[in-house]
Parts: sequence; structure tokens; C-alpha cells
Amino acid sequence: MLESRVKGTIVGAAIGDALGTLVEEMDRETVKKSYGTAIIGFVNPSPNSVCPFLKKGQFSHETQIFIKVLEVYAEKGYFDEVAYLEKLIEWAKDEKSHRYPAGSHLNAALGYAGGLDIDEARVKSCDIDGAVPAVAGGIYRWDSPSDAYEEGCLIASVTHRDETLIDTAGVLAVAVSEVISGRVLLDTPEDRFGFLEVLREYAQTETVKSYLDLVTNVLQKNVETMDDAILLIGNGSYAPEAFSLAVYVLLQHPRDFRKAVLAAANTYGEFGGDTDAIAFITGALSGGYLGFEAIPRDWVECLESSDYLLLLSEKLLEKIE
Repeated sequence: MLESRVKGTIVGAAIGDALGTLVEEMDRETVKKSYGTAIIGFVNPSPNSVCPFLKKGQFSHETQIFIKVLEVYAEKGYFDEVAYLEKLIEWAKDEKSHRYPAGSHLNAALGYAGGLDIDEARVKSCDIDGAVPAVAGGIYRWDSPSDAYEEGCLIASVTHRDETLIDTAGVLAVAVSEVISGRVLLDTPEDRFGFLEVLREYAQTETVKSYLDLVTNVLQKNVETMDDAILLIGNGSYAPEAFSLAVYVLLQHPRDFRKAVLAAANTYGEFGGDTDAIAFITGALSGGYLGFEAIPRDWVECLESSDYLLLLSEKLLEKIE
């Protein structure tokens, strides 16, 4: 079961990213003009998208950075900060390889490449893209939530120096560890509140704790629509906000990967949101909880580099075992 859940986490995250990128930062009206309807599967990005140069099934920079961390674990058997930086710098210098023209990882990598020390190179940003690579730490430390927290914080702190961002990354790694290990069930309301309480216990900042409390409150209120949930939790790129909404979506659809990821990809609301990062996290958690077999085959076949992601999963499993 561990193998299926590791593969589900890795492939699920990339699928969420690829679907969410289609509508990132678009408001509802722009989505309707661009695609005619909400996202229901893989299509070519609209010219109105943030990445119009991508093709059907391709993912954004969130998954690119995630892959770099996975490669370090697969090659070294532990998180090697130097190896990670080398990969980031190589990626940053090859302008054709990275999917966004800017970003916190890119800025940090270029800072290190330019000879800045760690305090100068790390960026003061709390955007969720700085936390998503911590999913890899949660996979590697699947058997210990406390170790997963530390690993997630370590990964984020190589490129970022914001306390809230690093705490979000640690809690995200705990969430991944919990679902992969099978330590958590999400079938009943009590199960879901228990999962949130576990995450809250590991959070170190009041900001992250307060956002997890928001998720609990929204679940208790049984809000009628996703728009209502977005108004209460938020769907922007602020790390604890995007992470909390992703967890909320997971808890709304704990037994259906397709529904969970599509709901996350369509969290643009009236004004647009960071849908690729939200769907990345939801996809990772849902895939880890349900296993690789729960992911639609046609989505796996359409996903960019799916064979390589599965190979990385196997290499990572060898190191874990």
C-alpha cells in the first residue's frame, strides 16, 4: 500500500498543478470566455492563461521544483541542501527550462549563483509556491510526523526565510505523512476534525493555527458553496491561505480523487486565485490518501512526464525501504 500511496502523492500533485494552471488568476467570467465552462479535464491552455505557451497536460514551476527535491532524495537517500541548490541553480540558468519568468525559487537560486550568502539569497516571501516542495519531505518521512515537519521546514528554509511560510511547509509535510502512512481516516466528520487537530498541534505560528481553525469553522458551518468557503478561507497565494483551502477541498471529497482535484482546480471564485498550487496540494493529499489506483487512467496518460514521475517514485521507495 505504501508504494501506491507514494505514487499517488507524486502523480496526484502534478495532475493538480497541470489542471489548476489552466485557470490560475482567472476570474469566473474569464474562465467562461476562455473555456466555456469550469475545468473538467485536460485541455490546451487558453491564450488568456498565465502559461499560454504550455500544452495539454503540462505542469507549471511548482511541479518542476517538486521534482528537483524528489531527485535529491532518490539520488542521495536524504535531503542534501547542496545538491538541491545545484539543481535549482542549473534550472534557473536555463531560461528555457523554467515555466515562469520569475518566482521566489528562481530569485533565490540566482542569488546563490551570484555568490550571496544564505541570509541574503533566501527570499522574504510567503507565497505558497515556496511551501509546495515540502510534499517530498512528507513522503520521505512518512513514518514520523515530527520528522516530516522538520523535513518540510528544512526544504522551504533553503530558499525562503519567512517564518509563516516555513511553518506552512512543515505542516504540509505532516499532512502528507499522515495520509500516506494511513494514520488518519477521513470518513466521518470526527475523523476530519481529528486530522485538522493533528495539523494544528504541529503548527508553530499563530497564523497557521488560525487558518486551520478557519477550516474547522467552515466545516462546522456546512457552507453551501465553494464560493462561500473561498470568502471565509481565501484562495490567494498567501501560503497558509492556499494550504488551508486545499485541505478543506480534500475534506469535502475524501473518497473521490477526480472530484477533489477538479474542485480544487476550479477555486478561482469571482476574482481568481492560486488554483495550480491549491490543486497541487489537494492532488498530493488525495492521491496519497486513496492511492495511485484512484487516479483516472486517462489523466495519468495525458500528464507530462508521467513515466518519469513513476520512475522517481520507485527510486524514492528504494531509499525509503
